[in-house]
Amino acid sequence: MKILIPSEGEDIISDIDEHFSKSKFFILIDVDKDVWEVMENEFKHLDHPGDRVAKKAIELKVNKVIVHSIGPHAFDILTKNNIEVFYFEKGEIKKAINKLKKNELAQMLKPNKKHGKLFKED
Repeated sequence: MKILIPSEGEDIISDIDEHFSKSKFFILIDVDKDVWEVMENEFKHLDHPGDRVAKKAIELKVNKVIVHSIGPHAFDILTKNNIEVFYFEKGEIKKAINKLKKNELAQMLKPNKKHGKLFKED
């Protein structure tokens, strides 16, 4: 299983970045091989970075994404390609991974961000 997480820093003890598409880095974790790697977000300054990051996740054969927030375009691309999206409020990426392994993270059924602003469910 491969997990992609937006990160403020370059390792798994960094905090999750609140912005999926505009995060500084991504941590790609291969749970089966127990390895991870850091990738700089090459799309953060482009138009529609969420779409591009989501398509990159597909290329990387990611199974799950852990986010604090995600917009509708990226969310739709991921979920239509059978990539599950999970919500993590804040904190270390390592903590988010452990919570996912224990089935303690909620799977998102819809995006929680639009036009750069978070919104709550009705």
